[in-house]
Amino acid sequence: MNNTKSTHFILLIILSLIGLCCVTQSRSEAAALATGEITSAIILQERLHLSIGDKAVTNLGMKSGLVKGDILSITTRLDATLEKPIGECAVTRVDPNSSVCEILSANMEVERGCKVSVPTVSYSIANFFPMAYKLLFTSVDPYKPHEKVTVFIHNVFDDQNNTTKLSQRIRQELIDIFGQKKKVVLKESPSGKEVQFYPVIDDGESQLISEIMQTLDVDVFLTGSYTFGQDRINFTFNKYDRTHGNQKLTFQMPLAAGAPEFAEAREITIPYSPVPKKEYVSCTLSYRFLQHVPQREEQREIIAREAGKDVFKAFELRRTAFNIISPVNPVITIDDQEIGFDGKQQVPIILTKGTHKMVVSFRRGYFFNTKDSLLYASDKAIEKEALIHIQGDGTYEIEVLLNPSFDSENIKLGVYNVNERKRQVLKSIVRTQETKTVEFFKD
Repeated sequence: MNNTKSTHFILLIILSLIGLCCVTQSRSEAAALATGEITSAIILQERLHLSIGDKAVTNLGMKSGLVKGDILSITTRLDATLEKPIGECAVTRVDPNSSVCEILSANMEVERGCKVSVPTVSYSIANFFPMAYKLLFTSVDPYKPHEKVTVFIHNVFDDQNNTTKLSQRIRQELIDIFGQKKKVVLKESPSGKEVQFYPVIDDGESQLISEIMQTLDVDVFLTGSYTFGQDRINFTFNKYDRTHGNQKLTFQMPLAAGAPEFAEAREITIPYSPVPKKEYVSCTLSYRFLQHVPQREEQREIIAREAGKDVFKAFELRRTAFNIISPVNPVITIDDQEIGFDGKQQVPIILTKGTHKMVVSFRRGYFFNTKDSLLYASDKAIEKEALIHIQGDGTYEIEVLLNPSFDSENIKLGVYNVNERKRQVLKSIVRTQETKTVEFFKD
């Protein structure tokens, strides 16, 4: 009996030790770090120590999985466990065996020889990682270190445009690797909408690519295809960048004979389904706005119409002594996608032939003498909704005119074919209230 109890006790101790070892191992794997040191500095005057804003050179680079924008932890050269960081630096340039980083914070002076560390990039397909890292690096490197990069990772297809088990595995591997970098913001497909794009067929369709990236609102769109030979799989990846141009990257993933990837590459999960080709039309969207300078006798009526029965709002408007009303916070959406103007008043857009919903809104802003003197912004949005039906060929112009006056039409829309110089027919569908109108444009 005593022997049995002793045996049970010894077994419990052994199991506890094994469990402790497993926990310790998993924690160490989760906290795996790439470590290096500060080897030199880029400073105007010779100094022994570095401080916030200085740039340092480290011996961590591409081989350590670094990308621009990574944040390195700085510890002293005597901190063997790397548990007491003294500061951080942001990577601004990455070379194969080195990097340049700018010191962001430091609670003591940073010396040459201080250690730097960053979490390593984990992966599950070892012989695919070089390609995955190259895609990651080329996707983020054109952007400034502090800029976030929004990325959509599309499917990877076989040479017949099918999605296979290997396709899904490779796509998930890319998502997992990209997701480890704080600089990257991964986007998903809009709910209920599957992205229809096949790189083998659609690579030259620049208008389709522009539409997809505009709809997804991403900086980078990644997709690819593969073929396989006797001892390798040949990948071709297409990287579309809205700002910095497009790039095609190829990679051969060597495989041993009988590797499971060959079977996965042949196992079709989603067969190719042809998609009807869309017809695209080039358009220019422009907007301009008017200001209204009310007469002194008008101001009382304007305050009454703006404030309604809200006494506090009426007193607030009277105190401003405004003398100019101008549109503020204009928002223009087409098919529920907001159009960004980036300070311009005219931008090119691509639309497909057919019907599109356009919504324009703004608020009245109350100013005194200059455009920089906004004193009060109305909480009432003025909105107009229109349906634009485009069937003909050519280039179209869409014009928006905003008018803050209380006695004029606040939002005027015009659509015409530039080639024909023919203004589109405008028909009012329904007028729901004073500040919202639905209209219809048809060629």
